[in-house]
Amino acid sequence: MSQVAIIAGAGTDTVAAAALALAADGFDVALLDADGSVGTTTVAQVRDLGHRAMAVRTDWTDAESADAAIGQVCAGLGDPSVLLTVVPVAGPGQLHALSQEQWTDTTAVPLRAVFLACQAVLDPMIKNGGGRIITVADAAGAETENATVRTALEGLTRTMALELAPLGITAHLLTAPLPVDQLGTRAGRIPTAAEFSAQAARTVAMLTGTAADPLTGQALRVGTP
Repeated sequence: MSQVAIIAGAGTDTVAAAALALAADGFDVALLDADGSVGTTTVAQVRDLGHRAMAVRTDWTDAESADAAIGQVCAGLGDPSVLLTVVPVAGPGQLHALSQEQWTDTTAVPLRAVFLACQAVLDPMIKNGGGRIITVADAAGAETENATVRTALEGLTRTMALELAPLGITAHLLTAPLPVDQLGTRAGRIPTAAEFSAQAARTVAMLTGTAADPLTGQALRVGTP
């Protein structure tokens, strides 16, 4: 039976590219998003490659919805060995101009979604002796990124890597290159959104392969140098 990959967040080019890369490597794929219809095209493309696929409507801000969605995947495809969460982290704007609602939507909500997704897959992964957790902080194409979210995700990733390593579960974070380096100058050419999606998908495929077995806790900048 094929391994199962869950992708949280189904409405981006990065998700579609990663889903097809995982299917090409033999994975069945489940797309879990607040809009259950968003991943319909990608589901059909995965099936065209000869693998099972499903889309499940999931409210990633609600723990019960997250647990129920993972349960549907386990029942329909099998227990997941990969969780890929794609989080939009485009810069929310200048601090003095942010409303409380904007702060919540761009910072608290995506962090809660990642936490709930990771927590929901742990039991089936532990039961099966391990798995891969990969988070993509997707700010490609934006002028700025939400550094608060990226930094929090780096900390969460490294904490999970340490805590879950004895259970056979690895954790990694992928991010786009920063628009500027620490000196305030551009750090090479920044990839377009399409380039980042393709490069992130290839990196996900690498991290879910056997060559990445010894690796965990990596925060990788993915993009054209």
